[in-house]
Amino acid sequence: METIKQIINSKSLFVIKSGTTIKETVNFLAEKNIGLVPVIDDTGKLLGVFSERDLVKRVIAKNLDLELTKVDEVMTKDLILAKVDESPQECLTKMKNNKIRHVLVIDEEKLVGIVSIKDLLEVNLQDMKETIEVLHNYIYAR
Repeated sequence: METIKQIINSKSLFVIKSGTTIKETVNFLAEKNIGLVPVIDDTGKLLGVFSERDLVKRVIAKNLDLELTKVDEVMTKDLILAKVDESPQECLTKMKNNKIRHVLVIDEEKLVGIVSIKDLLEVNLQDMKETIEVLHNYIYAR
């Protein structure tokens, strides 16, 4: 079974700085083809995340100006974190229990990656395919 560390090692980690405007942030999301981005301060400390859902619920629905509103004003600050040594199943459980699609992964208090529900479902699917192949070989071996 693939570990969280293996999953995040195969992905790039994109972040934005505190003070970035929503317009700049949305352009960054589109450019990188991502749906969520962590927000950090000048020291690299994780402050929150900004997602497509934040854009819809906290910016567009409230008719805020994209060029004047800073990401700090509308980002999600109540974060669900996973440690790099947690299992994919533990991360899936956190996502299910908190009704979220992304978990930020930390290693000794440092942000090292993001895992999406899609990443974890792909790992789950691969594990199932391997199990099916082993069972098939066992059943039909002569």
